Amino acid sequence: MSLKLSAAGKLHREFLKEITNEPVEITRLHVALMKTSEDLHLALVTLVADKDGDITEHTIFENGEPPLTEDAVKFFYDTSIEGEITVSFVPTGTKFSKDEAELLELFAIDCLFYFERVGAAKRAEEASLRNYQTGMLNSGGFIRQVMMLLVQRHPSDYAAFGFNLRGFGQINRRFGRRAADEIMKRYTYIITGSIEPDEAIGHLGGDNFVAFIKKSREHEFLGFISEIYVPSPLDDTDMIRIGATVGIWDIERDDIDYGDIVDTAQIALQQAKNVMRQPVVRISEHMLNQISRQKEVIDKFDEAINNEEFVVYYQPKVNSRTNTLVGAEGLVRWMHKGEMISPGVFIPALEQSGEIVRLDKYMLEHICADIIRWKEAGLEPVPVSVNFSRRDLAEKSLAKSINNIVSESGVIKDLIQVEVTETTDLDEHGELAEFINQLYTYGIMTAIDDFGSGYSTLSTLREFQVHTLKIDRSFINTDDFSWKDEIILTDIIHMARELDIHVVTEGVEREDQLQFVNRAGCDVIQGYFYDRPLPVSDFEKRLKSKQY
Repeated sequence: MSLKLSAAGKLHREFLKEITNEPVEITRLHVALMKTSEDLHLALVTLVADKDGDITEHTIFENGEPPLTEDAVKFFYDTSIEGEITVSFVPTGTKFSKDEAELLELFAIDCLFYFERVGAAKRAEEASLRNYQTGMLNSGGFIRQVMMLLVQRHPSDYAAFGFNLRGFGQINRRFGRRAADEIMKRYTYIITGSIEPDEAIGHLGGDNFVAFIKKSREHEFLGFISEIYVPSPLDDTDMIRIGATVGIWDIERDDIDYGDIVDTAQIALQQAKNVMRQPVVRISEHMLNQISRQKEVIDKFDEAINNEEFVVYYQPKVNSRTNTLVGAEGLVRWMHKGEMISPGVFIPALEQSGEIVRLDKYMLEHICADIIRWKEAGLEPVPVSVNFSRRDLAEKSLAKSINNIVSESGVIKDLIQVEVTETTDLDEHGELAEFINQLYTYGIMTAIDDFGSGYSTLSTLREFQVHTLKIDRSFINTDDFSWKDEIILTDIIHMARELDIHVVTEGVEREDQLQFVNRAGCDVIQGYFYDRPLPVSDFEKRLKSKQY
């Protein structure tokens, strides 16, 4: 049978029309060929790809009629990406005519191009599911892998891990960016080899990872990632120790969304890293309920700040030698529909969401407004410290913003002190030093809160242009003050004074605590011994007399 030119063109156009539709998948060739199979009496169409000896065969059309395999027409192509391709058309009933064979060559070329297009789409999809730096599954790829695993198993068989590499910023500084990238690749190669076929692991970007590990191997995997040694790219005999901060969710329910696995593992990690500050934290249903309440906080935050539901409470600082009010710390309280919401609920939520900087600036604006109002009312203000979270330091122009708020309010800068908490993280330490030094150039005083908690370093005193140290309550939160406590506290206070840094002790509640810090050389006290945090109206009464 011969085909007229017009009929051949019509068949080819129908074929092309079908394969230009979406989605791009190999089965679309079957649909396209089926629409032309009767006119071309096709029984079978196959495509064989030989890529470096790796042979795959695709049956792209089969109509069930007996094929005349010996009468097949074959076309051969050599491609750079897919390898050697053979497209075979097998007739049913009679051999292909010359005209049909010529038309089938066009179809073969179209099949080849479409096959390459399918391959490119698959590679693009695969690339979209992997981290570009390490080749590990990204968040989307990880979730897809978990979905495949849970076809045969239950979520409650697993624990979800979120983990973050400790001190990788220091590795970047020590080895340089290029070598650090190679170290990351070697690290991911090691951890990828540590999981079993029915588990999953993903790289979420930076130095953040997620894993889906059987509960029977939970302790084994935790021990493995807690301390991994990676050979240096500069010298394979130099082994680099990489630890991890880990959040673990022991999944107890099977009715979960797949996305919850990544989200909750990261929530557990954030609890370990930013809230509880522990190397390993296991998240419980109780903690998840708390986090759910924190999410409610975020949802209500915009409305609350617009309605000025956040109010300032002032906790006095008192010179214990003269019993005189000498300063205060402005503390945030949230009055929502007549109910006081604990800072322990909303502060961590706002820190994790990054909204804390808006609240801290809001507090500074309101404290500046109070100071101006006191002066206009004939009250003599005292310096007030305003808390700024370390999470705020992500805003590079923060110091400038603070200076603008204070300057535009008209408040004398000596009456405002920015209070920040010291850090042991090297990256944060550098950011904090830069922030404090910028404030110093603007003429704004700073205080280091909770000094002495954790692992304080003398570099804090050496590098930071601070005005005040606030001694952490852990020094006095005991019923039995030892001679070691007194020597350490006395030396800290002495060093601070030699460096012209003022000292405040917070958390003083009892007479014996007061006497202890007085002996160590600190006179300025903040704590329940003198006053709890006061609403503004009660604090204004303190401003009138200043005497305790």
